Amino acid sequence: MPIRQLKASGVRNLQPLDLDFHPGVNFIYGANGSGKTSVLEAINLMAAGKSFRTSRLQHVFSQESDRIEMLMAIEDETLGECELDSLRLKGGDHLLKQNGSVLTSQADASHWLPVQIIEPTTFKLLAGSPEERRQFIDWGVFHVEHAFMEHWKTFRKQLKQRNSVLKQKEDEWLAVWNKGFIESATAIDQHRRDYLKRFKPEFERILTQLDDSIDVTLAYYPGWEKDSALSDVLERQKERDMVLGYTQSGPHRAELRIKVDKQPAAEILSRGQQKTVVAALKIAQGSLFQQESGRRTIYLVDDLASELDEKHRFALCKLLEDLKCQVFITSIDKEKLNDIWQPAASKVFHVEQGKIREDEPGTD
Repeated sequence: MPIRQLKASGVRNLQPLDLDFHPGVNFIYGANGSGKTSVLEAINLMAAGKSFRTSRLQHVFSQESDRIEMLMAIEDETLGECELDSLRLKGGDHLLKQNGSVLTSQADASHWLPVQIIEPTTFKLLAGSPEERRQFIDWGVFHVEHAFMEHWKTFRKQLKQRNSVLKQKEDEWLAVWNKGFIESATAIDQHRRDYLKRFKPEFERILTQLDDSIDVTLAYYPGWEKDSALSDVLERQKERDMVLGYTQSGPHRAELRIKVDKQPAAEILSRGQQKTVVAALKIAQGSLFQQESGRRTIYLVDDLASELDEKHRFALCKLLEDLKCQVFITSIDKEKLNDIWQPAASKVFHVEQGKIREDEPGTD
């Protein structure tokens, strides 16, 4: 069972909660504004250190509290058991522990919680900035390529130093920092290429099962001219970089281009089709992660009925059931969930004015 228990207080309008989850499907239903999405938000806050609803974490805090406290018990079939403990203050301080020992990196907690989110704004993965799609790629690489995080940390340091040299116009130091920058950039680029080579056929397979009428292509752009060596690109751009005071090319500018008939998918597809494609991307990533690690992704599915018709909702639920992973899925209407998906084993939670209770088996 991935997430066995969650205790939390200070999260939005939620009353302090202590929930025992099902290892399979967890339905959460309630009226708009009741707090059902906030349960998913709390899980993602522990998993990623951020909210999927807002970039300002202050908005996640309850009006009555200056702190968010969470405790999560995890049972991973490969990694074993652990307890994550988080104390987050409204002023910005954050203390994160694993089995009582302080963690210095959010990545350590994220490793235990491979969480994917499917929610009404996920079409931003197609229509949003390249950063959205870089983060998508890097989620997959991070969870299957153990060396990636160290290469990424090294690259961020190299990029910061190179930009500092550019701002200070210290031309004589540029060649020194270029060497390390190119080495770490090349390693990151290779990790991404290797991952996407394996990911593309899995995505195509999943998209066909969701909707075989949508034909989408994925193209990777490394962040510099694809037919040129990064060293040559940096040399050509040196004077311009010096004027701008930052590095124009590198893996921090990489892009996953998602197209239909050679046009950006976001400009061609309807919002419903966009969400179908995004759902395929997310499920394919979880499926590949499971194949390569032997572990299972945790899916947070918020407002299933939004912009997906019954046919696509049914296909999505079937794919999630086939993965045999832990799923948290919200809806306003309990009956709509049951009509679409009746897994062999599940738990149902009702949220009303911030209070959460588990429905008894057979409760209508």
